[in-house]
Amino acid sequence: MAGATTPDLRISDLTLQAIDQALSLASYTGNAPFVLIFTPDLKVSVRILKRFNDRIVDFDAAGSRVLAVAAIAVDEAKEFASENHLDLPLLSDASGSVARELNLEYACHPVVIVADREGRIRESVTFPDAHVEGILDHIRRLASET
Repeated sequence: MAGATTPDLRISDLTLQAIDQALSLASYTGNAPFVLIFTPDLKVSVRILKRFNDRIVDFDAAGSRVLAVAAIAVDEAKEFASENHLDLPLLSDASGSVARELNLEYACHPVVIVADREGRIRESVTFPDAHVEGILDHIRRLASET
């Protein structure tokens, strides 16, 4: 997966309640590196989402954005984000199109993807090996590249 370009994802940004709008990763390319956390099951992923959420200020300071994509319906994602006080955008992939685009439709555990400012996947780590500090260090290195 490393070296591939992130697909142009068009899915609802639930944390901001922009349910009727689409979010495209293409809008992030060219600006700064970003992190995409794909989670096939929120019950399994709650710990990693909270860890990244707790460090969202550090990712912002590094000039990066953290996004999460869950293979659930819009209403479920919205409820989960509210119940768990997530500040990071939690996006719905109820159709499974994002999972298919990223070849993650059979993933059993969360996968953390680091993309550079051009949208190329530079790292892909499966939880529990995805450590927030290590991902943040990688983002800082990417942000310093010219």
